[in-house]
Formats: sequence, C-alpha cells, structure tokens
Amino acid sequence: MPDTQHSCAEVEVVEATREEGRDMLDRATREVLNISGDDFLARWDAGEYQNSDDPALTRIAMLIPFTR
Repeated sequence: MPDTQHSCAEVEVVEATREEGRDMLDRATREVLNISGDDFLARWDAGEYQNSDDPALTRIAMLIPFTR
C-alpha cells in the first residue's frame, strides 16, 4: 500500500490572486459564452443564469470565488 502521507507532503499549493482569478474567469467565459468575465458576473448577479442546469455554466460559476 502506498504511503499517502508521504505523497501529500510533496504537493505544493499555490494560491491564485484576485487578478489571476479574474483572468481565469474571463478566459472561461470568453471561450464558452463569448462574453467577458465582467459581463458574466453582471448577468450572474442579475439572476440571468439562476434556472440554468447547463454544466458549462456550473463550471464557470465555480470560478466566481476566485474573483471576489
């Protein structure tokens, strides 16, 4: 059985800055929705995506905490 305790010690965690988070969101929204990250956040805050079950929107929404 592998020594998982040893393996975990080798993982390096790098925390993204808010600017990097905004860049990640912007790239994702431009690729998937063809809109800017700022436009997505405005629409998200306005509730435009509230009833959507689109998995692509879910993946993008998971990036929101990195921006705020």
